[in-house]
Amino acid sequence: MDSHDDIVMYQHPNPHIRSFFTPGPIAPPRHEVFRLPLSQPSKEKMKQLGNIGASIVQDLLRIPGIIEVRTRPREILLKKDASASWEPIVLSAKKILQRALIKQAIHLVKK
Repeated sequence: MDSHDDIVMYQHPNPHIRSFFTPGPIAPPRHEVFRLPLSQPSKEKMKQLGNIGASIVQDLLRIPGIIEVRTRPREILLKKDASASWEPIVLSAKKILQRALIKQAIHLVKK
């Protein structure tokens, strides 16, 4: 496992999959799978993740090489294309997740 501030990355035995664990929930308590291209039912499921959760999924799917995003309350699992390199993906994913954690903290303070 690799740690970057509060986000912990786990390297799965499958070299095309990585999980990112957050200290607190950044998505509702449900398990969802999003694959490119997004179908209409996937777009509807994305809305159920709330603004922050949907934003995370959309931003992660924009990273070149990402083909699938799975969400759980404290885990985001990414699957990449076999030809893509993890280095730029991990850097982008951690930035996206850190930004989401900040938004989540601000949201909690506002309540």
